Amino acid sequence: MTLWRWRGGSSKRWSRAAGEGTAKMERTRLIQIGFIVLLAICAAQAGWWLLDQVLDTRANRAAIEEHLLRDRRVARMLLDQGADPAEVEALFDELIFRPGGEVHIDPDHLAALHEQGRRRLSRYAWEGAFFLGVLLSGIVVLWRTLGEEALLRRRQQNFLAAVGHELKSPLASIRLAAETLKLRDPPAERRQKLLGRVLANLYRVEAMVRNLLDAARLDEGRLHLAPERVVLARAARNALTGAEDRLDAAGAELSVEVPEELEVLADPAAVETVIGNLVDNARKAVARAGGGRIEVRARRRGRRVEIEVRDEGVGFAPSLAPRLFDKFYRPGDEMRRSGEGSGLGLYIVRRLQRLAGGGIEAHSDGPGHGASFTAWWPAAGGQR
Repeated sequence: MTLWRWRGGSSKRWSRAAGEGTAKMERTRLIQIGFIVLLAICAAQAGWWLLDQVLDTRANRAAIEEHLLRDRRVARMLLDQGADPAEVEALFDELIFRPGGEVHIDPDHLAALHEQGRRRLSRYAWEGAFFLGVLLSGIVVLWRTLGEEALLRRRQQNFLAAVGHELKSPLASIRLAAETLKLRDPPAERRQKLLGRVLANLYRVEAMVRNLLDAARLDEGRLHLAPERVVLARAARNALTGAEDRLDAAGAELSVEVPEELEVLADPAAVETVIGNLVDNARKAVARAGGGRIEVRARRRGRRVEIEVRDEGVGFAPSLAPRLFDKFYRPGDEMRRSGEGSGLGLYIVRRLQRLAGGGIEAHSDGPGHGASFTAWWPAAGGQR
């Protein structure tokens, strides 16, 4: 009873912490949205300032041109009244006086006036365009950040739901089996079945913890690989050791064809992790489809060695292939779970393959048509 009360209190603390985290993310989102609104207002203000400068420059130029026309009319009136032409010319240096009383505005003066206005408008245009460009870039960056943050938040929520399910289900099954063994001594066949269930669920919990630790080390750059010659068939056997019960429970029929002579240059533990995660991913897909075959095939192609894991599982839309390797990604909604998984297995595979100088790709003809995952490593030189 004490154990259950402690768990209840822990659940409340976790719920309160999750609520505080959600509230903090919402406050951050509101601040970001407010900043975007502020940037939009600044962009509108900058645009209005630029437009105002253009209109003001044009108005000033029109006023100066009107002033020159007025000076020309005054000069002509003075000449008509008999004023000394030399004195009138001295008063209006922006005008040109020709014989016969003709008065014109100096074209060089007009050209200088237009050039000054053009330079002013050009300066304001460049400054305004630069300022608007910076503001709009800031808006685009923030908008994309908001979208990526929302996507990451959904994936994290899916991940938390997946981890909760991945831990809760096997622990509940282990507890039920342990209580059954404690309350009565079942027949040998039933006992072996219960013990097999316990071991399978313990492996499931262990795999979850291992994936969490591997993902953390990969993200922090603390996972260092030590490449060496690896016999691929031996690595496949090590990776699949103990997987029979889980495959049987999923209704999966496993077929492995990996020639003994194939060797790769890679870290042995990383190769086993990649193969194990790919087969486990196929097992989950087959389980969701109600059973089916899983085939593991390996071959050499040029300077690399490939291993393909093909299943008759639920498959996926071809457009989703690149996203399957994203961290926390799981197709569908975690609140409507149709199978186990945390969204870390394939992410770890891709990261390990990149570190090893290899690669990974996924293919499916669509939902209901199964899937294949192909991983490759550099071939070890001088193979047998």
